[in-house]
Amino acid sequence: MVIFRMLHWRPSLFAQFFIGVAILLVPLALVVVVFLQALDQHMVNTQQMVLSSYQKNEQFNEFKQLFQSLERATLQNWVLKSEQLSKAVNEQWHKADALLTQQAKAATSAGELVRWQQLQADFVASRENIEQQEQANAELFSPLRQQINSHGNWLHTHTKEQIDLAQQALTDLQQSFINWLVALVPIVLLLGGGYLWRLSSNLGYLSRVISQLGKGDWDVDIQLTGAKELRDLGQKLNWMQQQLQSLEQQKDTFLRHVTHELKTPLASMVEGCDLLQEQLVGPINEQQQDVLQLISQSTERLHGMITNLLNYNAIKARTLSNKGCQLDTLKAQVQEHFAERLRLGQQTLVWRCPAELKELPLDGELLQMILVQLVSNAIKFSPNGAQIEIQIERYKQELEIAVVDQGPGIKESERERLFDAFYQGQAAKRNAVAGSGLGLSIVKECVNQLNGEVQIHSGSPQGSCFRLKFSC
Repeated sequence: MVIFRMLHWRPSLFAQFFIGVAILLVPLALVVVVFLQALDQHMVNTQQMVLSSYQKNEQFNEFKQLFQSLERATLQNWVLKSEQLSKAVNEQWHKADALLTQQAKAATSAGELVRWQQLQADFVASRENIEQQEQANAELFSPLRQQINSHGNWLHTHTKEQIDLAQQALTDLQQSFINWLVALVPIVLLLGGGYLWRLSSNLGYLSRVISQLGKGDWDVDIQLTGAKELRDLGQKLNWMQQQLQSLEQQKDTFLRHVTHELKTPLASMVEGCDLLQEQLVGPINEQQQDVLQLISQSTERLHGMITNLLNYNAIKARTLSNKGCQLDTLKAQVQEHFAERLRLGQQTLVWRCPAELKELPLDGELLQMILVQLVSNAIKFSPNGAQIEIQIERYKQELEIAVVDQGPGIKESERERLFDAFYQGQAAKRNAVAGSGLGLSIVKECVNQLNGEVQIHSGSPQGSCFRLKFSC
């Protein structure tokens, strides 16, 4: 049970941070500890080597001084023939031999032992040769003196080599420590990068989920793993998703009910205005006619707003048709829809399409709804006498539709929110004809259902260009 809980344990972000720091510091601390131990051992060995070399040099110098004293005493004894001096000389010979024996025992290598044994053998041979000679002859000490000097030079060189080796060992140890640190850098970066990548991937996933929720995608599956805080945040996002989805459904239901409820009294108002304008209930004067005209225009605008609300709700619940549409039929429907508005504003609607293009492989009702909304805005914001263009191009795997007006254009800061429901830009607020703010939202919903994309560009030399792209 304990092991099962450990396998399912998910530490918090703070715990993960400290665990990550510990993981990063453990290899570094291990390398430092090993280096310090090796350095301490090296310092002990170096200290022992220096002490041993010092003692050997001191003992050799003592042997060398004893040999010089022995040489003088032997020469004097040859002259004086003193029994006491002969005894002292003999003691010095034994003492010098004992020093060589001690040095041979202190040898730390086979080569060093051979050198000391060779010097001791030469020393003994020289002593025997000198003792056999009855007359004074200083040259008998010359070979041994040269051998001692040669051994002194070797000892000096050997000590220097030992020091150089110790320095080289220290340098190698330092380089090894640096190499280990350099080798740990990518490991540390890999571990730290892995931790940051895991955290960054969760944050990136969280950002994408929030973006999808902001776009109204309620089917997104929110699954945040890892730290406790992230899993709690995932649960809160799931809760928020359910709440937003519920609010969206309530909003759609409210709009649907409201628009249907408004249609009945609005129809009565329109019918009443028509009866009064046609003077079927009695004559009216010119002033009353003007008032009725104003009421008729307001009811017509209200009817357009309600129609947009109905369309906006109907698009989301609509099933996409796989049938294409005839381009001539689409052109005729759009042209007929705006015939009166184009005449009143002395505006023209120009279609620029390839002659060979006869059919569009997209849902005709959605295309018509898209063009109606875009052309309606183009007419509303373009001046009298302006020309509005609808450009259609068919490529191998793509259909492109563009609606270009000659209005005041759209600011960059407004383009991102322009497709939000009920949002109206500065140009719409300054326009005399008020709108519902749903036209471009309807366009966006239709384009999404057709798996396309819509882009806003600046027109030339003025105005705006709404460019739609569909894969087909």
